[in-house]
Amino acid sequence: MRYTVVATKNIISLSSGFQSSQQREQGIPKMGLIYAPTGFGKTTAAAWLVNRENGIYVRAVSVWSPMTMLMAIASELSLATSRYPAKLLQMIVDQMKLNQRPLFIDEADYLFHNPRMIDAARDIHDLSELPVWLIGSQKLEKQIAQRKIVAGRISEWVKFLPCDLADTHLLAKELCLIEIQADLLEQLHKAAQGSIRLITVGLSRIEATARLQQWDTIKAQQWGNQPFFFTRQVDYQDK
Repeated sequence: MRYTVVATKNIISLSSGFQSSQQREQGIPKMGLIYAPTGFGKTTAAAWLVNRENGIYVRAVSVWSPMTMLMAIASELSLATSRYPAKLLQMIVDQMKLNQRPLFIDEADYLFHNPRMIDAARDIHDLSELPVWLIGSQKLEKQIAQRKIVAGRISEWVKFLPCDLADTHLLAKELCLIEIQADLLEQLHKAAQGSIRLITVGLSRIEATARLQQWDTIKAQQWGNQPFFFTRQVDYQDK
């Protein structure tokens, strides 16, 4: 299989949303939100956007504190650390403004473990006047909505939706080195319930089987009743 980012509907929506936030006039909030259940491709899409925009990417973890959050961002900017959080935050802001680099915080649900972390993200946005995007689960939208001082700064929110059948066909076309017939793609799409992660795993297994059999194309009859992935039943509610 090829490794490339495919322009699914979610990718197109994200690109459009980021451009809108980036082009807002001075004084207009530029924070953004990407949210969806696990397996919908948020992190991969964000990594693509970070590379395209020369952004700063950090992944929050459960043991973060406000200081370790700032240290992680500073490390991505190759800044010397400081023992004083306020000074470190200002150093981050100054460097972002100097290089005009947006900030992306993945697994941003963890920021709500300590209100000072989400406040620090807001401060970085306010002081730098650059886009700061939060990436997290579908619960993140509700958490932000309950904290109005942050919600008021979210000018763009991108909800990743399940891949539709057209996206599944596009993924097969762009990623696979063999042809997968429409009837088999329809089965895969139904089994994956729109999860781009599971669709990709399924495509990889289908291609591996076809190559083993030296087939240039494969259809549902040839695939039979083999599983596409380990997880047969997928439930993304409230994840």
